[in-house]
Amino acid sequence: LAVAATESNKKIVEQERQAHLRRDAKVKSDAEGLAQLMHNVSVTFRQRVGGNNHLFGSVTAKDIADALEAQNYHVDRRRIQLEEPIRTVGEHRVTLRLHSEVSAEITVNVEPEQ
Repeated sequence: LAVAATESNKKIVEQERQAHLRRDAKVKSDAEGLAQLMHNVSVTFRQRVGGNNHLFGSVTAKDIADALEAQNYHVDRRRIQLEEPIRTVGEHRVTLRLHSEVSAEITVNVEPEQ
């Protein structure tokens, strides 16, 4: 909605803009700190495998988020960038978009279940 461009309304708009910039800077600095902490993080999954080392099922972003939560890293599953679920055994690099300008990579190891 529009309001009259009086001096008091201009000050209110400027204060709101400054508050938004401060909040965004805090969120970005928190994301940068989390990215530094997650520099060498890896998660391991043991899954049943069939022929050609393909999994029965897959490892999804939710599975990765749950494994990170178990290690006390709170990352929303929507921040985990998987083009498609992981369906093969091996080491996979997965990108986490922690902020629009901050990302981190973690290692996801998928091993066959014994």
